[in-house]
Amino acid sequence: MDRRLLVGGGVLALGVAVVLWPKKRVSPEDEVRQLIASMVAAAEKKDLGTIADGIADDFHGPSASSKHEVKQVLLGQLFRNQNVVVVFNPSLDVRVTNDNASFTGVFVFARATDVNWQEPGDGVSRYDIEGTLERRSSEWKVTSAEWKR
Repeated sequence: MDRRLLVGGGVLALGVAVVLWPKKRVSPEDEVRQLIASMVAAAEKKDLGTIADGIADDFHGPSASSKHEVKQVLLGQLFRNQNVVVVFNPSLDVRVTNDNASFTGVFVFARATDVNWQEPGDGVSRYDIEGTLERRSSEWKVTSAEWKR
């Protein structure tokens, strides 16, 4: 048998095995954590569109605030000045039941290079946020949130 044919068959068999190998499923809790992490990363990039994509159109927040109003608050936070924004999320608790989830976490926006997020100051804003999510069309969306500064 031709050696090239044998090697080619081995490579093909290896490729098929890789494609058909069972993939590790991501848990719903990890999906929610990934969504929140992507929203945090988008905040650092000042990418309001990606953040808004994670928020349900029928979102409701404090004082019946809408998705549009949340976007306005974020716009003020992210574009208040030209400094780089760094967002820390030192704690995040996620609970999932079927197609519903909730989270509580601390989110810190820092606007300077030498910032101690545990100390109050001009360059730091800390938010304690509690929110709910729903799985909609196989994607998680934030449907409500309350926050304290």
